[in-house]
Amino acid sequence: MRVALTDLCTTLGAAAVLALAGAAQAAPATELSTGPVNAAAGAEALGLNQAIRDGEARRGATLSTGAARALAPRPEYASLPVYVGKVGDQPVRLRLGPKPDERDSVRGEYSGRGAGVRLLAGEWEDGAFLMEESDDGTRVSGNWEGTIDASGAVRGTWTDAFNPAIVLPFFIRPLGMLVIPPFDMTPNSGVTYAPPPPKSSISGW
Repeated sequence: MRVALTDLCTTLGAAAVLALAGAAQAAPATELSTGPVNAAAGAEALGLNQAIRDGEARRGATLSTGAARALAPRPEYASLPVYVGKVGDQPVRLRLGPKPDERDSVRGEYSGRGAGVRLLAGEWEDGAFLMEESDDGTRVSGNWEGTIDASGAVRGTWTDAFNPAIVLPFFIRPLGMLVIPPFDMTPNSGVTYAPPPPKSSISGW
């Protein structure tokens, strides 16, 4: 009987060891399967979200598509002629001047829609006007498309570059000096700031 009990204890001991070993092996699998169930938590554990935040911070953007910080007005634009008007129902104030090396083109900035300013670059031809804006200085955040009237005012639509379904009417007019010439402006009147056409390098032309 003593041998039988010893054998039983040995057998039970072996079974217990096997059971403990099995539990020890199952624990990691159980921990993995019952760990973070959502991808965000798993990504956070791996440091992926922090890496994304660091990268977005270096690019000047948040995890969304918005700018991380507002742009400050540029000193070189401070003396440019002013245009005023509205985009949607929001008043805006633009400073626009000619691009130094291109005809029928403007550059500048505007304020009135959120904090800081947005940079501008545009061009016109035969009464049509196109302009792009950037809220961070590196990407296009909005598009302006319109027509110029006889007074040099421009009206048309502004489209969100990130969501083209967002379209707002705009109207801007010069507050003083003209930069964008009226549609019916006579050639060579000198009203526009645009530089003269390039001279030919061929002798006699």
